[in-house]
Amino acid sequence: MKKIVLYGLLLLSSLKISAQDIHFTQFHASPLYLNPAMAGANSDSRLSMIYRNQWWNIPGTFNSFLASYDQYFDDFRSAVGIILASDNAGSMNFGNKFIGIDYAYDYKFSREWTVSSGLKAVYGYRSLQFDKLIFGDQLIRGASSSIQPVLPEKQSYLDLSFGTLLYSAYHYVGITLDHLNRPNQSYLGYDSRLPIKFSLHAAKTFFIYDNPGYGKKSDKPVLIGLFQYKFQGKFDQTDMGLVYKTPLYFAGIYYRGIPLLKYYKKGYPNNDAICLLAGISYKNIEVAYSYDATISWQTYRTGGSNEISVIYQFYNPQKPKKHRAKIIPCAKF
Repeated sequence: MKKIVLYGLLLLSSLKISAQDIHFTQFHASPLYLNPAMAGANSDSRLSMIYRNQWWNIPGTFNSFLASYDQYFDDFRSAVGIILASDNAGSMNFGNKFIGIDYAYDYKFSREWTVSSGLKAVYGYRSLQFDKLIFGDQLIRGASSSIQPVLPEKQSYLDLSFGTLLYSAYHYVGITLDHLNRPNQSYLGYDSRLPIKFSLHAAKTFFIYDNPGYGKKSDKPVLIGLFQYKFQGKFDQTDMGLVYKTPLYFAGIYYRGIPLLKYYKKGYPNNDAICLLAGISYKNIEVAYSYDATISWQTYRTGGSNEISVIYQFYNPQKPKKHRAKIIPCAKF
């Protein structure tokens, strides 16, 4: 009987936790995770890294790390990329680690606009540390539990994604479909499929100074508007941000949520956080920090969330300038 109860609890736990994909406030700093069609969108090669620590003020925090590298090949109008990720959640250290490969192909159908489509294949595994679990007989008798779990501590999976992207030098809009093959997420061998996740994302650069004294466009301060809407199963979320950027630094504010439009349950509005962003640029590298403050009394208890991102671009000085014109907003930022 104890084993049956244990199995049920673990099944429910795995369903609830694993259904949550890794979330980054700085979604533009993880381009290959956001959309496989973004591979090669900076015209050269790019290394991106981002780390998120969520709810650091309570036991069992959520820690996520993701790194990616992509390379564009002019002769084939194609790009390939590799992505690595590690996500650990809760006091039971529920983990999700994966490695993925991206391929993207682009077509320039006008002087300014390019369309790119990409595929991503991911191999990963989820893990759960059973020694972190506390059972009822441990609370009564102390010491070790008489319940001996026989479930696998690791569960591997294959995950497929598709994305498309329309962009120019100062705009982009993209769509991504993740979990196309709906990998099974059950630890018990049942058929419990991960829902497909849909994401719509866009960005636009606004030039706020036309004074010729600022020199070329790349030296002028700009405002960058960022937007992302995603839904998976019964849950959805919107991220909206506005960033002021100069050649040396940038700062911005984000809002996460859908205020006044939807309530999952009575008294639970679909709004989450206000996020502040600050970063610096130096030559080919950009470093950014952001902080999420939940719009509720929970911020005091959880401590909010912290993110740090680093993006490095490897420019090829021998590449014709016409190829660099395809760089999209926030390909580096």
